[in-house]
Amino acid sequence: MMRIAAKGLSVGHSAEKVLLRDISFELRRGESLAFVGASGCGKTTLLKTLAGILPLLDGEASVLGTALPSRPPRGKVGYIPQNLGLVQNATVLENVLYGLAAELTTSRSISGVFPEEHLSRARAALAEVGLSHKADSSPRQLSGGEKRRVAIARAIVQRPEVLLADEMFSELDPKSAEEVLAALKRIQDGHGTAIVLVEHNLTMACGTADTIVGLRDGGIVARCSRGEKPECLLEVFYGKS
Repeated sequence: MMRIAAKGLSVGHSAEKVLLRDISFELRRGESLAFVGASGCGKTTLLKTLAGILPLLDGEASVLGTALPSRPPRGKVGYIPQNLGLVQNATVLENVLYGLAAELTTSRSISGVFPEEHLSRARAALAEVGLSHKADSSPRQLSGGEKRRVAIARAIVQRPEVLLADEMFSELDPKSAEEVLAALKRIQDGHGTAIVLVEHNLTMACGTADTIVGLRDGGIVARCSRGEKPECLLEVFYGKS
């Protein structure tokens, strides 16, 4: 089943500042795709457009059958921003529970009183990313990789059909990167979640995604599948193939 479809998509901050033009791709259930490119090429803007945070400037795109700029039903799309958006004065478990805030009444969400079903789902999400033992910790006490796994747990506790993630491997040591990669693969393979990543780390993108799309000079310059030699993607960063 199609999860995301884009045709001739243009994204940017305004009609006078278009960052990417003519972006076309499709993503089905259980597939993963990574957009790679240098800083400032429009990767994050593209992700925010797919998340419904920014308007598309031209072309067509749909997420879970809903045409942008309208948003799919709440909870069906998980979004992890580059800064992760963790609440520093809350526990790890509470941060994951905040992913379920849309299912609560306003008064209950503000009071921090969560039903047992939500507590059970949050604990299960933490177990899935290997962080059950950190439930009562503060995000300040976590490593970079652990923080990213908390953000993944907060997203998957909603049981999304699509996950959009921005720079999940930035500044991670190899061990932490492998732990984050394993968490993403469990979600993709175990739940059939379609995943879109934006990355500047070409090695991690090639090891994570089924399809890697290179962005440069306002558009797509390369596309390859996992297992193919990624030499063509060097053009994205070095201007050569």
